[in-house]
Amino acid sequence: MSLLLEEMPSSVEQTLQAHRNGTGDTPMSLVIKADLLPNGQIGERWVAIDPQMVRVLSSEASQASASQVEIALPFPEIASAETENLVGGGALIAITKSGERIELARFTTLLAGRMAGTARFVTALAKEEEPPTLAELEDQERLCPNCGRPLPEDNDVCRFCINKTATLGRLLAYAAPLKWQAVLLVMLMFAGTAAGLVPGLIILRLTDDVLIPQTPVSRDQRLVLLGWLVVALAVSQLLTTGIGVWRGRLSAYLSGTITYRIRTQLYERLQWLGLSFYDKRQSGALMTRVTQDVNELNNFLVDGLQILVVNGLTLLGIVIVLFLQNWRLTLLVLIPIPFVILSTRTIWKFLRRRFQRLWALRSSMNAGLNSTLTGARVVKAFAQEDREITRFNRRALNLTEAQMSVEQWWATLFPLIGLIMTSGQFIVWYVGGRQVIGEVITFGILNMFLYYLTRLYEPLQGMTRIADWLSRAVTAAERVFEVVDTDPDVKDVPEAVAMPDIKGAVTFENVSFGYEKGRRVVENVNLTVAPGEMIGLVGHSGAGKTTIINLISRFYDPTEGMVTIDGVDMKQVRVSDLRGQLGIVLQEPFLFPGTITDNITYAKPDASPEEIIRAAKAANAHDFIMRFPDGYDTQVGERGVKLSGGERQRLSIARAILHDPRILILDEATASVDTETEKQIQEAIARLIKGRTTFAIAHRLSTLRNADRLVVMDKGKIAEMGTHEELMEKENGTFRRLVEMQTEINKLRSDTVALED
Repeated sequence: MSLLLEEMPSSVEQTLQAHRNGTGDTPMSLVIKADLLPNGQIGERWVAIDPQMVRVLSSEASQASASQVEIALPFPEIASAETENLVGGGALIAITKSGERIELARFTTLLAGRMAGTARFVTALAKEEEPPTLAELEDQERLCPNCGRPLPEDNDVCRFCINKTATLGRLLAYAAPLKWQAVLLVMLMFAGTAAGLVPGLIILRLTDDVLIPQTPVSRDQRLVLLGWLVVALAVSQLLTTGIGVWRGRLSAYLSGTITYRIRTQLYERLQWLGLSFYDKRQSGALMTRVTQDVNELNNFLVDGLQILVVNGLTLLGIVIVLFLQNWRLTLLVLIPIPFVILSTRTIWKFLRRRFQRLWALRSSMNAGLNSTLTGARVVKAFAQEDREITRFNRRALNLTEAQMSVEQWWATLFPLIGLIMTSGQFIVWYVGGRQVIGEVITFGILNMFLYYLTRLYEPLQGMTRIADWLSRAVTAAERVFEVVDTDPDVKDVPEAVAMPDIKGAVTFENVSFGYEKGRRVVENVNLTVAPGEMIGLVGHSGAGKTTIINLISRFYDPTEGMVTIDGVDMKQVRVSDLRGQLGIVLQEPFLFPGTITDNITYAKPDASPEEIIRAAKAANAHDFIMRFPDGYDTQVGERGVKLSGGERQRLSIARAILHDPRILILDEATASVDTETEKQIQEAIARLIKGRTTFAIAHRLSTLRNADRLVVMDKGKIAEMGTHEELMEKENGTFRRLVEMQTEINKLRSDTVALED
């Protein structure tokens, strides 16, 4: 088997050919190009893999006839391979059987998926297993055929190459359920345009039949006709105004309904997307999409779209009327229009890039503002107000400069276009004036031309504004649809199994998982937990404890292996059934703005007052709640800022008790609280875990003495498993070392406190 993922330079091919000739003509298994040099600069390195060896070659065909082999690593020395994240890219690492880590090549993020596949390829050969096929390798890195950027997982849509016309069409497709209202709106646009053209024809009659009559007419007849024409002019104006009001109100209804659908669809998708989506994005940037981006779409639908359609119809109507009156003069009037259109298209492309940068800077500022306001306590605790002010000022300055640049270009370019458009007036005055003097046309026709010329350039100026509306709207729509089109990585399969009554048996079967491709956080985990059993998860920071919890909660799906619930693959179980019978008490409990009752009943909104009080008492929360003047109606503030850490934790436990889960997860539930509060929380937890399958992480290992079993995690693998007593009996055991280390730290703390006293 020979897999060639790139066309090799001749120098590399010569070197590999020489080595194959020297080793019995062994065929290459895989040849892949890395796009960074060892120093991190842009350059080429080639990784060539055959069944006996991994080689890394330079690519310098212009300096030498053959490339230099920089690394040659025999497979008998290799245990596995993986990728490591670096700033702006990553590195392909070979791990020897002695534990040494050898950097084979560096690469940019564009090759992250392909290099992750290469790492699996090397690992498979090192373990004498079947390596991935070419199709499997290429599936790891799907690139956009147009721009070469990586495509999103489970999605073939490249947001950099979205068809702008298709994006606009998709936006308008939201009006399909309101098609009759949309048809009425279009009819009103036609009617309003027609009514707006009537005054020009009346001006023609006023001039040629009343003010400067072309045939002898008595004074009385002229006065009567003047009255009727003025009334007709007033009626046409009233009709135009009335249609405009009706059209505006209907447009507001349509645009409001459409943007409501878009906003709710966007929010619904945000709710269903997995945590991996949020791991890569800031909440402030996502908030911008729900609020500001959707508002831009509303502005386009209310104003921009009407400007486009109404002004387009007005232009067409005026040109037709003028052609019917004097086609030669009309052609002269239209001379500036091609220049206006060409200039507008050029300016649109020019400004659109600046609008995109403006949007990115605005989103960045919102994200930074959100994180700073959310972490206000931390900012003040470390006296970092000046630093945060400086950071915000820098973001605000960048945004202001970008906004000023856009507005300045706008203020410079579009008046020039206006000047080009008004140049038609000079042509009409001169050519039309000569024709009036030569009695080719009447003064009424010239007057009508001048009127329509003003009406013609007004829509044209409005049409130039369409560049702004379209640019903002398409950019906003792309950002919204990027989220809407993102497929949740955790979702129900087509025929998901309903499990309304979970017993609580949990099994990990050869489970491996990594938050990023090629970098496993847990590997080959096997664990069987019986219903009602309490499992304590212990280990150093980064050992994989929280990842195990995340997999049980199905916040993520395993990369390899399977997690089962009551013998059923978790991927086959309805997500709502699983989450509906799973309770979580986090180290940092999250409380929503609202009352204490609102937060306790979050998982069970229809709970009775008796159930709420019972849950609060079981969580040792009832007494402190009743000390508040408003009791259970007390407002907790943003994230529960009005409560202490222990009070927030007990409300979180009350919420879990009321939820009555079959599987309970305790993630450092007693961390960062004083001894008395910890005692109250431990009592509440003891009531909570009865009869439930429980997984508990605790920084104080002594709190896990009552666990049925302890699972000791180390570097993503289960290092030990057993009861507290069994693990303490192991002289060189990992758990025993952790306990002894913690005991020593506690002793040092006690000695320090004693000295201070």
